[in-house]
Amino acid sequence: MQNEKIPTRQLFGLLIVARLSFSISSILALHVPPHNQDQWVMVIVACLYIAISSMPILFLANRINKDTVKGFVTSIYGRPLSRLMGVLYLIYFIILTIDAIILQTELVTTSILPESSNYLITTLMLMVCIYMTSRGVIVILRSVDLLIPVIYSILFVLMVLGINNVDFSLFLPILSDSTINDINKGALILSTLYNDIIIIAMLVPELKNKNISTRVFFGSLITNMIILNIVIIITQGALGIEYARHSLFPFLIYVRLINLARIVERIAAVFVVMWLLTITFRINILLYLATKILRDIFNKGEDDKLCLFIVSTIVWIVSIGITVMRPVVGTRNDLNNYLAIIFVIYIIIIPLITCMIFLFRRKSISGAKNQK
Repeated sequence: MQNEKIPTRQLFGLLIVARLSFSISSILALHVPPHNQDQWVMVIVACLYIAISSMPILFLANRINKDTVKGFVTSIYGRPLSRLMGVLYLIYFIILTIDAIILQTELVTTSILPESSNYLITTLMLMVCIYMTSRGVIVILRSVDLLIPVIYSILFVLMVLGINNVDFSLFLPILSDSTINDINKGALILSTLYNDIIIIAMLVPELKNKNISTRVFFGSLITNMIILNIVIIITQGALGIEYARHSLFPFLIYVRLINLARIVERIAAVFVVMWLLTITFRINILLYLATKILRDIFNKGEDDKLCLFIVSTIVWIVSIGITVMRPVVGTRNDLNNYLAIIFVIYIIIIPLITCMIFLFRRKSISGAKNQK
């Protein structure tokens, strides 16, 4: 199974499921300018900024081709600096995993088990993710492939059942209360929270078709933004502009507004299960990639479990520290501000430097590969 390659369909499914977990959670797009009925316009503009900011990594992903990520980075930076790069991106994936674990803990402790211990919830969730990650990326992607029709069928049904609560007149007239500066500011902030391109780049060497990364990226980006805009429109239309903005989990409230007599609570429970599945898949792939980088640093194989244990322990300790010492619900905006800064460093600055070094050294890199 270690030599088995990833079909394009499974990678595409993973990207839209992993992003869905954020689209239906706190809906971060509601918390950036212009803070009115034109949020959906801002999301469309954000697509352009996301595409531009992702170009350096997309360029590098298309140059990996038959090489591994480790071999490609080593050919650019040399062995010592490539290890430093590995450590830097190991830290980045650990941070992303911690953020996803914290979001999952927020969901469980605020929506279904309010009296539960953050310590217990975080530990149980991470144990499930560690088990799935230990089975390898192929098992993770097959699980996504199996469950994605179920997840999106549930989402579609929930959207349709609550559509009668949506007041579409709230969105008219378009752009009456927004300025170009506000929309651009919101689009820039939102784009710093979209880091899925790094997942594509890390998995390129394991794809059956390594030349498909550009189409997978833009296809998943457009699909995700369409889903996000639908969620924004029906949530704002059902709850009102200000209530949706200030709610912790607005789409969950939208689901609870669905009036189907005695099965309302069961509908909310089905939604929460679907939500947990999406965020679990995101944690699985981030945990897998962090472990993979650590294995590459120490030249370990896929069967090594010690690296998974080390990464998981770090994630567990930091997540417990954050969720126990501080109320996560009140610090979500602070976390997003830190993630935006980290995004600029890891998705834009470092890849841009790598692109420049690659362009200056591409002849020597090609020559070295030909000699091998």
